[in-house]
Amino acid sequence: MKKISHFKYKDQGKLNQLTDIVVDNIEDIYEYFEAEYHKGKKVYFSNCFIHGGDNKSALNLYYDADYRVHFKCRTHGCEKHFGTSLISMVRGALSNVKYNWKVPGDKTVSFDETVEFLLNRYKLDFGQIKAQSLNVGNHEFCKVVNALSKNKLTGTIDKEFYRKRVEIPSKYFLNRGYTIEVLDDYDVGNCKTYGKEFFNRAVVPIYDDDGEMIVGFTARSIFDQCKKCKSYHDPNKQCYHFPKWRHSKGFQKEKSLYNFWKAKDHILESGVIVIVESPGNVWRLEEAGIHNSVALFGTVLNTAQKQLIDESGALSVIIIMDNDENEAGQKAAQKIKEQCEKSYRVYTLDINKQDVGEMNTNEITEDIRPWINKAKEIYK
Repeated sequence: MKKISHFKYKDQGKLNQLTDIVVDNIEDIYEYFEAEYHKGKKVYFSNCFIHGGDNKSALNLYYDADYRVHFKCRTHGCEKHFGTSLISMVRGALSNVKYNWKVPGDKTVSFDETVEFLLNRYKLDFGQIKAQSLNVGNHEFCKVVNALSKNKLTGTIDKEFYRKRVEIPSKYFLNRGYTIEVLDDYDVGNCKTYGKEFFNRAVVPIYDDDGEMIVGFTARSIFDQCKKCKSYHDPNKQCYHFPKWRHSKGFQKEKSLYNFWKAKDHILESGVIVIVESPGNVWRLEEAGIHNSVALFGTVLNTAQKQLIDESGALSVIIIMDNDENEAGQKAAQKIKEQCEKSYRVYTLDINKQDVGEMNTNEITEDIRPWINKAKEIYK
């Protein structure tokens, strides 16, 4: 007797197309589940946000596989329980968030719930998705086209349009000690419009290399971490998933260096580029009169970001990663040093605070500026 499927979403052609859409927005998925990830040539590496591990290369997502996108958890084998597809990976992650899934036997979300989550997130109608079979020849052609695509990001939102829709300067970052001037200069504001993607977040726009158009946003929750669920939601409401940081959908952070549009002239003039992790670190350096810093949006220097550095005219690279308890920052600094030391004179700085954002102007002047001056003097 033929087994009857009770799934609501059964059209494999349309599921293939949905998978392609999710792949195009995969970094949004990682950001949603607060996973630490980095992109390899054909694989994304991350901690497993299904069973909740902290091994940063445990979960491998093969986004450029020869026949289909698939994943593998190399520490707990989560794919053996959920399946190996991309949608199955999202299902496992949602099960962790909603039911604290850890091991087989724990409660899980359904396949249909997972598809509906993706449809809602990307504002899609399953009935309107054009069915598509996975054609290997076409897939190979697409890989060639993607390889030939330019790395430069282009934007469609201008500064004035954006500034009219947020409250600048951001009260959240003002309360953290940043000046009105620097927050206004970088257009950092709070989103107060209910229902918007960044409601209850401090929004940071990222501009193209010319500083003219916005290519994406990153936004920090205005709330502190919940001690119960470890998320960053409104404390006056029941626990729900609300990540500390979130990037706008489609923003390709691996192709961007925060502040490059402002820093590039100073980098060319001085021959020195300062690499930090986050926008807040850049702002603190700016307040101290250091204008040649850029941020990675994390601890990984990607190929396209390295290309921007190579095109900047820098001769020396100064790396300042955060002081993490698990030494992740120090390990990241060493990896970046290895990527750059064949082409640049590289300095890795250790600071006494958790990150540059916690330093004051005097500390930056005493602990960081001398290294910048030293790097500049070498080439005079």
